[in-house]
Amino acid sequence: MFAASADPATLAAAMDSSRKKRDRDDNSIVGSDFEPWASKRGEILARYTTTEKLSINLFMGSEKGKAGTATSAMSEKVRTRLEELDDFEEGSQKELLNLTQQDYVNRIEELNQSLKDAWASDQKVKALKIVIQCSKLLSDTSVIQFYPSKFVLITDILDTFGKLVYERIFSMCVDNRSVLPDHFSPENVNDTAKETCLNWFFKIASIRELIPRFYVEASILKCNKFLSKTGISECLPRLTCMVRGIGDPLVSVYARAYLCRVRPPHPASSSVCASPSPPPHESLDEGLH
Repeated sequence: MFAASADPATLAAAMDSSRKKRDRDDNSIVGSDFEPWASKRGEILARYTTTEKLSINLFMGSEKGKAGTATSAMSEKVRTRLEELDDFEEGSQKELLNLTQQDYVNRIEELNQSLKDAWASDQKVKALKIVIQCSKLLSDTSVIQFYPSKFVLITDILDTFGKLVYERIFSMCVDNRSVLPDHFSPENVNDTAKETCLNWFFKIASIRELIPRFYVEASILKCNKFLSKTGISECLPRLTCMVRGIGDPLVSVYARAYLCRVRPPHPASSSVCASPSPPPHESLDEGLH
């Protein structure tokens, strides 16, 4: 009610200013010599290219049980959404074959835009489905010299999703026409925002395949800040152990690299996340730095 009565322009400006200050604080922690991912990703995309044909495998779920079905019980809503995820994972397979590298890039960019469109139209389950399917693509190492670039493209989508979820929960913490302080604690987070945050983690925990479950949870790792002061530090060892279940050594080491990249630059959590091991192919090592 406070948010509805507040001036939208003023509220948006306050949230944007708070977001920029958080980014500056994060950058000051890692040091001035730290090379940001935004600059490194361009080098990886330019270097790791291929002339081989690529493919994309997507599992398109059936249209039964759409999100938004009217129901009064919260437990019924949760059950319906979990069934939708199961249905999507068991749906019909759609394979795009003989794609050039540019075709592949274009298709991934389309999926990234589809994610944003789904989120903007309040189709949160559809957005999650897109992220799950994109994460599954990281299990394919058939064109190994392109894998670093594929990693960049897919994690761009994961980053988009993580940011959307975090900002959504952060926006729910509006109280008395103000936003959370820059260094907030879980005590500053209202029950509605905490419940929404938990709901996201519960939905992600229901993903049956290891690789998408790991990547999607890692993408919203920062959201643990809404629930517990030690939430991130507690989750990091568990996620690191999850990576041990990935059999392919290349996929495994890039999963570790992603976990290191999304870990908030905070001294309290630096000791629990192991550095990524060198990948099995020496020429790919530079794609991880």
